[in-house]
Amino acid sequence: MNINIDKLPKSLTKAECYYLDHKLVSKDYINKFPIHIELDNNKIDNDVFILTTCLRYEIYNFSGKKLVFQDRKKLAFVSGLLCLRRFISLLCGLQSEIVREKEIFLQAQAAIYDAAQNKRLSKNLFWDINVLFDVAGQIRNKYNLTRLENYSTVGADLLNEKIENPSVIAIIGGGYMAESFFKNINIAKIKKIIWINRNIDKVKAIAKNLKGIPQSVFEFYNFENAERRMHDADFIFAAVHKCGGLFSSLRLEKTKCVVDISYPTLFSDKVGCEFYSINNTYFEKFLKNPVSKESVIAAEKEIDNLILN
Repeated sequence: MNINIDKLPKSLTKAECYYLDHKLVSKDYINKFPIHIELDNNKIDNDVFILTTCLRYEIYNFSGKKLVFQDRKKLAFVSGLLCLRRFISLLCGLQSEIVREKEIFLQAQAAIYDAAQNKRLSKNLFWDINVLFDVAGQIRNKYNLTRLENYSTVGADLLNEKIENPSVIAIIGGGYMAESFFKNINIAKIKKIIWINRNIDKVKAIAKNLKGIPQSVFEFYNFENAERRMHDADFIFAAVHKCGGLFSSLRLEKTKCVVDISYPTLFSDKVGCEFYSINNTYFEKFLKNPVSKESVIAAEKEIDNLILN
């Protein structure tokens, strides 16, 4: 790898970040942290972007100007080369609960694309930041930080171990997490699939392309008429974005287990059965193929050498 700090764009040395993550506070606190941050008289300044996920809230500033906002003292702060070093580590999946997961890379990429489209990042800065994505991609490849383990694959494994007989499974959500779940669940353990989503036509189309699953096992419901049917589910897997608390009042005493990796969660801890959510569970303990500590140490050392030396 031939990239070093001398070849990184000078605009990046202005970098600073205010952040909260799951290593500093509880996951529950992050999920309840107010997303409404007022910057510069209610307007996000130029050369600033915000990254929010279930495990972090981060404001990146490349403007060279001091950010002023009400809750600044509630966040940690890092700047300069250490900020760049941390950001690359983040993109490599080394700051994630499930180390090497790819979602954070894609989420950060989406954050800067959104900022650029809304003219909050200059074109030059946008491409300069993309240099960091290139560096992170090289480190991921070099140290085998590329496996596709995530909350959905871990959730599928968790439910697989709990299902003893063919069961009725409810899936809530129609994004890539739901599709990933289907690729990792043992279909032989499924008697019926109740698929719940905002857009029924979307999940019907996805279901037709799922290999090895007969169409006869599917039933489709939208959010409005799904609640009554969920009571018939033995196991439930939920992966929905921006619908927090949608089923928080639901009690499922006949259901054996709910795995809710939604952000924020759809169900509450009082759902009435065995319940695993991002808020109350460290999913890393269920990983079957965790990345080796040696690889993590070597990758972090590589980032040190690139940025700090």
